[in-house]
Amino acid sequence: MIEKSRAKDKNILENKVSNMKTYDVLVVGAGPAGLTAAANTSFRGLSCLIIEKHDFPGGLPVLLYPDKIIRDHPGFPVGILGKELGRMLFMQAKNAGAEIKYSEEVLKIKRKKDNLIEVKTTQNVYRARRVIVCTGTFNAPRKLEVLKDSASPNVHYKVEHPEIFKNKKTIVVGGGDNAFDTAAQLGDIAKKITILVKNKYAKAKESTVKLVENLGIQIFYNTEITGVFKDRKEKIERIKITNLETGGEKILDAEELFVSIGFEPVKTFLENNGFKLRNDGSLKVDRNLQTNIKGVFAAGDVIGEVNLIATACAEGITAAVHAFETIKKPYWLH
Repeated sequence: MIEKSRAKDKNILENKVSNMKTYDVLVVGAGPAGLTAAANTSFRGLSCLIIEKHDFPGGLPVLLYPDKIIRDHPGFPVGILGKELGRMLFMQAKNAGAEIKYSEEVLKIKRKKDNLIEVKTTQNVYRARRVIVCTGTFNAPRKLEVLKDSASPNVHYKVEHPEIFKNKKTIVVGGGDNAFDTAAQLGDIAKKITILVKNKYAKAKESTVKLVENLGIQIFYNTEITGVFKDRKEKIERIKITNLETGGEKILDAEELFVSIGFEPVKTFLENNGFKLRNDGSLKVDRNLQTNIKGVFAAGDVIGEVNLIATACAEGITAAVHAFETIKKPYWLH
C-alpha cells in the first residue's frame, strides 16, 4: 500500500510538472543583475520568470543600504538611493513583461533529457529553456570572530533606521565602500564615529575615504576588535582594539556597532548543483557567461568579476543576449 501511494504521488508530481508552463528564461535572484537580465530577455520577446528568496526585489542595494547614495552608477550625476535604484530596476523588468515569485529559494537546478531545465524551489517546480543564475556570491553578513556567539542588540549589519545612531558613540568595522559610505551617512547623526580597518589601507573609493576624513571621523588602520565588554542585558558598552603591527591596545566606548566585513559565500548551493567553481569560490563561466551546465548562464557578483552594480547590470544584459541567441538563433547574430 505504501509503495502504491508513493507511486501515485510520483505520477501526480510528474503530471503536474508536464502540464506546467515552460518559460523561455528563468532568472534566479532579483538583484541588479537578475532584474536587468529579466528586462532584457523580456524586451526580446522571451517569457521570463524571476525567482527571489526574499519578499522584495532589488537585492543588496535594498537589503543592506537602502538609504545610501550610490554615486558611481552610470546615469545619475548626483547619485541615487539604493532603494530607489532597486525600485527602478524592478519597474523596468516588470514593465518589460517579466513575472516574479517572492519568498522562494532555489534548491536544485537540473538539465533534463528533453533539454529543458528543471528548477526546484522551496515551494514549487518550474521548467525553462534557459536559466540565468544571479544569486550574488553571498548569503548572510559575515560576523566578527569576537562576536560570533554574541546576540548584542546594539550590533548592526545594515542601517535600516539611521535614527538609532542619533547622538551615539558609534564604531564602524570594515574597510570597504559600504563601511565608509555608512560612516559618511551617519556623520551628521551620530555623536562620534570611529572606523576600524583591519588592513593597512581602506578598499573604499578614495573620494569616500577623503569625505570621511573631512567629516572629522577617526580611522584606525591595522586594527581589529579583540574584546568586548557588555552590560547585564548583553548590550556592548566598550570594546578593546588591538593594533596588528605594534600590538598596542586601546579601550573605546561603543554605544552602537556597525559591522561591514563581507558575507558568507553560497558555495555550498553551487557545488550541490554541479557547477564548476574558480579557486575563489565564484562560478566559472565562458566568454558568453554560460556555466558548465549547458543552457545555464550566470551574471553579477556570483561570477566574481568586478563587484559593482553597474557591472552586474552589464553582465545581466550579456547573459540575456546570449540566452536569447541560443533560443532564437536570429540571422543577425550568426
